[in-house]
Amino acid sequence: LATLNVNGFGRATSGPTSDKWLTINQLVKERRLAVLAVQEAHLTPSRLKTLNELFGDRLAFYASPDPVNPLGAGGVAFVTNKRCLATAGAPTVMCELIPGRAAVLTVPWTATRTLSLLNVYAPNRPGDNAAFWAAVDRELSERHIRPMVCLGDFNFVESPADRMPSRPDPAASVAAFTTLRERLGLTNSWRMAHPDAREYTYCQAASGSQSRLDRVYISRALRHAAADWAIGPAGVVTDHSMASVSLANYQTPEVGRGRWTLPLGLLDDPPFVGTMRSLGMRLQNDLNDLRERTPTHNPQTLFAAFKVKLRNAARERHKTKAAAQDRKI
Repeated sequence: LATLNVNGFGRATSGPTSDKWLTINQLVKERRLAVLAVQEAHLTPSRLKTLNELFGDRLAFYASPDPVNPLGAGGVAFVTNKRCLATAGAPTVMCELIPGRAAVLTVPWTATRTLSLLNVYAPNRPGDNAAFWAAVDRELSERHIRPMVCLGDFNFVESPADRMPSRPDPAASVAAFTTLRERLGLTNSWRMAHPDAREYTYCQAASGSQSRLDRVYISRALRHAAADWAIGPAGVVTDHSMASVSLANYQTPEVGRGRWTLPLGLLDDPPFVGTMRSLGMRLQNDLNDLRERTPTHNPQTLFAAFKVKLRNAARERHKTKAAAQDRKI
């Protein structure tokens, strides 16, 4: 899981989307993120539709845009990696709590379990920030939603240790969030795992001050499953760093290496196409010459032997091509 304030939609490209979302697509794939919570996404319904059409084979996008200025302000979104989430079980559902500011995504974790994540982009002004946490608490209570993870851009810190230079944040914001956090049973697990660390996700350009505004909170029930905490650059053009954590799913079945598949590059390789044609013609002749069916000599055993020969030929040809390419490189 990870959270990142992307600071806007990004620059237009010659393609159907922006440079920033093309990079986000690569980020999710390369780092094998199951869910990325995004703030300041600036995703309108049409932009969201384009992203799902463009990357829908691997990723899914969910968004809650700012109701007043969806193109230029706020907005929270989720990017889910279909190859890292359970394919069976409950469907993925997003519930909008405060448009453009807070939303809950429920994803299938196993065939019988779900994981709910609260994505927040809190207001920057102290008074609005405190009121925001009270509003989120009220919405969650009224809808009977209890997220297991809360992540996003909080725009305040709970401890002076999360700012450089150190200073306390407004008490109203800290108190309002603490009320919400304790009611949900969430823990500041990064700080518990790194009690003396000084790491920050945002640097103010004008003053050079830094703060850990972007955080991930985990429920007490999942604390034992949290590992690989990290804060660092995401490769996306933004003024925030990405905060991430791994959650171990101890009910996940063991996944093997998978079934071997024919390398697609061999389908237009002339030597292998010739081998494939030769083996296929030999199989056809053997089938035509078959007069008596026996348990060890019948169309099924002939076809099975053909597949073994074809697989072995493909592996040998693939090794030869790969070695030639390595020498060329």
